[in-house]
Amino acid sequence: MAEGRLLLVGGSGYFGARLAGALAGEWDVAVTVRSDTPARAAWLCETGIASCHYDSKVDAELPGGDFDAIVNLAMPGAQAAGKDAGGAMEQGLSTAAACLAALRQGRAQRLIHFSTFHVYGGNAAELYSEDMPKAPGHPYGQTHLAVEGELTASDVADRIAILRPTNMVGAPAHRDLGEQAGLIFLDLCRQAAESGAMTLRNDGRSYRDILPFEDAIAAVALLLRAETGWNSLFNLGAGQAITMRALAETIASAAPQPAAIAYGDGTDAFRSPFTVDISRLAALGWDPSASIADEARRTIAAFAA
Repeated sequence: MAEGRLLLVGGSGYFGARLAGALAGEWDVAVTVRSDTPARAAWLCETGIASCHYDSKVDAELPGGDFDAIVNLAMPGAQAAGKDAGGAMEQGLSTAAACLAALRQGRAQRLIHFSTFHVYGGNAAELYSEDMPKAPGHPYGQTHLAVEGELTASDVADRIAILRPTNMVGAPAHRDLGEQAGLIFLDLCRQAAESGAMTLRNDGRSYRDILPFEDAIAAVALLLRAETGWNSLFNLGAGQAITMRALAETIASAAPQPAAIAYGDGTDAFRSPFTVDISRLAALGWDPSASIADEARRTIAAFAA
């Protein structure tokens, strides 16, 4: 028996499709789709997950009737925000307004909104806690922070939980990945599958907090059942950063035949170790323990197929 109806706004994307598939066994899941593609259509047909069209540029309300909960994943990506900051802000705020309207109208009881770690900005810190000052310099982080402000200041904030994921990685549910196809994890797994060797574009000495999809899915499932934790913001990360070299080595060791790794000489942000404080979510019972290597094996197999 399904626990109730669940709408994943933007739930046919890279992470959303994995989340929808994982929750479909316990919930009556529907996802919104803005543009139909063969890969997503095939995935929907294979899984039997219901879909409905939603485009924040033209649709003022969320489709599909009433739901026990909404999960909003339909925020603009970093590339889109960099190309059109105004359009990204408009899209993010419009989608948030539609989610808030569904709560106010009684069409949904609760909302889990996916923000981003990038609201903290690019300045390095030793510890990232939910209450520290935010200073995003990129339109991507600025858009997410503005949407967070709309949600937390609303009259229905006591029914909203906001997650700030770090770098979530995992095997894709289908091959239509959009701008996510360029993510370092996916790029390295694709190289390992196609050529048996990997080239990292930078020197690999920068740090990232890498969270496998399985742990992120567990966090959403936990919140959907939780009586507490609403009207809160949560960091969603592994809690400890690793270097890109360590990530590449994990992927290489997960390949059917160990893959050689070549490094470039470029550099990027986060050159020092840092910790993401995940104690607020852990206090609700969340215990991240999934394996990056397991996700790498699944991802390499998906690209090899």
